[in-house]
Amino acid sequence: MLHSALTRRAWRCAFVLVSSLATACGDDPPPPTPDPPQVALTVPEQNVAGTSLKLRVQVSGCEKVNTLNIYDRDAFLKAFPYVNGDSPIELLATDIPYAKPLVGIAASLSLIAEVVCEDGRKNTSLPQSALFFPVARVVEDPQGSQVYAHPLAVDGSGSNQSFLSCLKTTPGGIETLLRHNASGAPAGSVQVPTLCNGSTVFTPRHTGVSGVNATKKRWVYTPGKGAFTILSDGTTLSRTSQTPVGISVNDLTVDPVSGDAIVRSKEGLIYRVNHVSDVQGANAVKWQYQRLLIGDPIGQIVILDGKVIFASHIAYRDDNSAEVIVEELDIATGDLLKTTIVRKRTTAVMMPVGGFSPDGSTLFLGYPLPEDKSVVIACSATLPGCEDATSKWSTGALAGEMKQITTYANGTRVAAATTQRVWTLEAATGIVRNRETRSIDANGALHVKFLLPGNPSTDLFFLNGPAPQGSAATLPVELVGVDQTAGVNGEGRELFRYQVPVSMGAAFDETGRLWMRTNQKLLLLQPSSQYRSARPR
Repeated sequence: MLHSALTRRAWRCAFVLVSSLATACGDDPPPPTPDPPQVALTVPEQNVAGTSLKLRVQVSGCEKVNTLNIYDRDAFLKAFPYVNGDSPIELLATDIPYAKPLVGIAASLSLIAEVVCEDGRKNTSLPQSALFFPVARVVEDPQGSQVYAHPLAVDGSGSNQSFLSCLKTTPGGIETLLRHNASGAPAGSVQVPTLCNGSTVFTPRHTGVSGVNATKKRWVYTPGKGAFTILSDGTTLSRTSQTPVGISVNDLTVDPVSGDAIVRSKEGLIYRVNHVSDVQGANAVKWQYQRLLIGDPIGQIVILDGKVIFASHIAYRDDNSAEVIVEELDIATGDLLKTTIVRKRTTAVMMPVGGFSPDGSTLFLGYPLPEDKSVVIACSATLPGCEDATSKWSTGALAGEMKQITTYANGTRVAAATTQRVWTLEAATGIVRNRETRSIDANGALHVKFLLPGNPSTDLFFLNGPAPQGSAATLPVELVGVDQTAGVNGEGRELFRYQVPVSMGAAFDETGRLWMRTNQKLLLLQPSSQYRSARPR
């Protein structure tokens, strides 16, 4: 049906009116988009050596949380349930991606929490830094702040394990050694006759030869002071011997057969000291040896096949020259058996550091070179004439001033430490076996303080600390582990590195596992194979 123009105009007006009314009376506009949820991540302890890393998360703005995820940078680590409030969560050691380029061992983490609401809204926290070093076991040590973290000694195993340390503050000037049991609780103390502090040295516990005639005692000494024995066995903690008051100890080695100490004094005399004596050590000395011209000590004393073997640097003032000699004494009587002039008439100012091979046949000597460099030379300890061209081997110039030399891996490797660097050398040839022939260094301005050789394993550990302040010893703050790749020509490479803001100590237990003490914790490190499987390639 056709409509007139007037009618069509009326329809159009009516349509416009209805449309306007519909717009005015229709559905409300959509509500505004809700704000994103808020999530706060906190790390209560930002430097942790332990079996897990504890975190706390707080979420607001979600009626219900669907997902709580934790990331390291952009790498997803783990999802957690979230209930409400300030919620504790825990990352296990196995949740950490140590092999990622920026992580490593200890793991340097930048943690982020992501929350997803049930309605799909989500947000992330600000990143929080954390340093995590995985260990196998943690023993809380309430008295940890009262003792020196270094030195540390570990006796026994399992539930019978105990830990020995020097007390920091000594009421009335009385030096004290403390013992803690396997759970970290105090387990006795004993007053000791000489200074006991961060410079003190604990020898391994005497086990006899093949377990026969073991005294189970340790010798303890502080360089420049005296020495004494400690028996820590079961419920027993006692002091059984000491050096006479007049002996100022430079170093000592324990006779594996008798448990007596062979002591070299600061004055260069050699003593055999009984592991049993009266309180003042009056009847302790069995014999004493003194050569006419006393030299400076080189390395540690070695005891082999009933002989005491030691090296000295003899300086001659008349022509500013020096010799390196090796002497052998009868351990039963102290009589001189043999003197070998290993190196003749070197420059007197070139005082070397050194160390013997385990069988006493080779003496490794580290000499300073110009421009803050050093060289290591291997000499026969039983034949004369180890001059430049007749030595067993000689390294090239190594960066830094040589400070320590020791062997490890059953004598097949030599660890040579300069002020801040550690070099691993093949004992038979002197070839540098560091990966890419690069030294493994202490961090920043730290100095290498103590080498902890693994025997019989190919592992090497070392403790680093601040530079000495005058005559005062500084305590370690960093532990570095080094392992060796497979094969005869295996390379020494960094396995882990862990640094603390306070101080630390480390020692092997009687099964060869390494323990660390820092702050108020005693920590059993994981086997090296665990770190090896997790670390960056």
